[in-house]
This record gives sequence, structure tokens and C-alpha cells, in this order.
Amino acid sequence: MAHKVQRNEPCPCGSGKKYKKCCLLKAREQAVAGVNRKEGVQHALAWLSKRFRQPIDNWVDAVWLADISEQQRHGIASADAKIRSIHDINLLEMLVAEGRFQEEDAEAAGQRSPLQLILESDELNLDDDQRNYLMQLPRQPLRLYAITDCLPGERFSLRDQLDAEAPQIDIEDSYASRMFEVGDKVGFRLLNTPAGWETSGAIYYIPDAYAAELETQLQAADADAYSAILTRRWLELVAAHV
Repeated sequence: MAHKVQRNEPCPCGSGKKYKKCCLLKAREQAVAGVNRKEGVQHALAWLSKRFRQPIDNWVDAVWLADISEQQRHGIASADAKIRSIHDINLLEMLVAEGRFQEEDAEAAGQRSPLQLILESDELNLDDDQRNYLMQLPRQPLRLYAITDCLPGERFSLRDQLDAEAPQIDIEDSYASRMFEVGDKVGFRLLNTPAGWETSGAIYYIPDAYAAELETQLQAADADAYSAILTRRWLELVAAHV
């Protein structure tokens, strides 16, 4: 069993300081910064949802649920409350990362994208760290990953499922690490922070029975179609209550 460093022991990094004054302190500061970033995203998405409800509803109907049948839409609406909560987070994040309002709604929004509306809002009072975090959303693509290691309550590791040469990425996340098991296939958007990579908040869990077919579709897709294919497959699974 690995030795757990105590607060008053020398820091294992070799700085000569006590652990509580060195890496433990840094870890706590990074954790606080991570919470602040996530809160900024949640606050921004809630604001966008409240202020632009009709344009969002129009985008959902025309883009998010495009090619999703009425029966499937009913299945999504009747999904478990926890899944519905994940659905709403995924929806709003996709709107901010890749979405554009429909033409008439764009005119009402001054031709600004959802992300621009958030960044230009005087009501949100986002700090620089939160703004920089949000600005990464369009630049960091949604990808399908395999969970390669997991320590519940602390961290998990993942690797791009479609790239055999991709390096393993370690994610320090006490909450999300409780949700996964090694071998799980999950769609994520990863954002880079001073503490390392973090998941943005959106989670597209794909059960093993459906992963191989999705991988084949994604391998044949170009970069522009990748997220739409992954999102649509996940929505179909939600609709089927899988």
C-alpha cells in the first residue's frame, strides 16, 4: 500500500518545505480554481437559457434534435431525471461550443453567437479564468474516449478511442471519477487549465453494446461531422432509455 503523505512531513516534491505548505496547498488552490471555472460555466449556461429561451428552443428543434423522430423526442423527454439533467448540460454546452441561432433569432441577438452573448454580458461578471475557460469550448473538439484507469473519488485516466497512438490523459476529478469504470466509452470535451486537463462538464456515455458501431461511423466521418454523429447516437440511446 502506498504511503499517504501527512501534513507535517517533508513534501515528496523535494522542495524542503512541509507538505502542507507546498504541494498540499497547491492542490487545494487548484481545486478551488477548478470549482470557480465550473461555476462560471454553469452560471453562464443558466443565464443564456433564461435570457434566450425561444432562440434556444428553435435551435434545439432545428439542430440538436434534427432527424430525431417524435417518438424518440418523447423518449428523451421521459428519461430518468438524472439523464435529463445530463442532457440539458450537454445541449447547452454544444450550443455554446458549436451552435448558432437560427437566422431570425440571430438578428434579434444582434448577429452574435451564444458564446459572444455570454462573453459580452455585463450581468455575468465572469473573471478572466472563467472567460478563458469558456473560450476554449469552440477550440476543443468533442471526442470519444476509453476510460483506462479510475480511482473513485480522486481521478480517472482516458485515451482517445479512435487513435491508437494517443497518449493517456490523467484527470483529477473527485466527482466524475465516481461515475466510471475502466473500459467505459465516453464522449468528452477536454479543456486545458493551469492544473492540467479537465472535462468541460458534458458527458456522452456509450454502453459497450453500441460502442463498436459508433466507432465505425466516427472513423468514416470528417472532423465537421464527428460531434454531430456522436451526439445523435447518444440522443438515440437516451430516447431508448438505454
